Amino acid sequence: MILNRTRAIITAIACCLMFLIATNANAQSASDDAADEQARIEAANNSFSAEQSAAEKAIATIEPRPFSKAGRGEIAIGMGTIASDIFIVYLPVTLRGGYHFKEWVSLELAASFMGCFSDEVGENLTRSGSQKCMRALTPTYDRLTETSGDTQLRSVTIKEYQVARFALNPIFSPIVGKFSLMNSAIVHYDLNLSAGLGVLVVEMPDSLHIGKIDYGASFEGNFGLGLRFVFRNFVGVRLDFREYLFGKQNDKGLGTSSEFALSVSFLL
Repeated sequence: MILNRTRAIITAIACCLMFLIATNANAQSASDDAADEQARIEAANNSFSAEQSAAEKAIATIEPRPFSKAGRGEIAIGMGTIASDIFIVYLPVTLRGGYHFKEWVSLELAASFMGCFSDEVGENLTRSGSQKCMRALTPTYDRLTETSGDTQLRSVTIKEYQVARFALNPIFSPIVGKFSLMNSAIVHYDLNLSAGLGVLVVEMPDSLHIGKIDYGASFEGNFGLGLRFVFRNFVGVRLDFREYLFGKQNDKGLGTSSEFALSVSFLL
């Protein structure tokens, strides 16, 4: 009986060992299968391009620029402000036309108008918004001429007003790029530098003949910075800064003007 009991114990132990070995083998096989499946998934994911992977995840990606500026013209129209004068603020309307020789080099002709639509002359020979002009007198001028007890200050006059300017500028765009706008559109931009020459036209109210306006012109130089955003391959928005240096007609000295302008542009 003892022998039979011993055999039964040995048999039970052997069965347990065989069960454990089989279970471990099945677990190892399942683990190997899972690893193989994971490897197949990763290989499949890697086979997709960046655009396909992004499309699967609904993520906008930065793509190569789908258009070229080289060999295309550009027109732009916009409005700016020149507020560097202590007595007057100009509101010029500017039309620009240019041609892009390369992606980063273009030549542009700009014409700005900030004059008047009448020959009227106000008190102290002023020519501003009250005379249908694209300019406005500053609060500093109003305070100086209306509240000053000094008769000489109250009768101060502005000797000349800017009317129009024309400028020819080569433009260089050393920095170009793009970004995703709210994960729904790609916006292309370029940062540009410019410098050029032009002509400034000014008007000078005649103090001896009321209502008579004299005009003069002088050469001027300019330099500036610009930022252009392009949407849908041909429509853009431009932000431009220009600093002008010119000769004054009356004072025979040098004057400066700083202009900031916002324009809508179209690539042709």
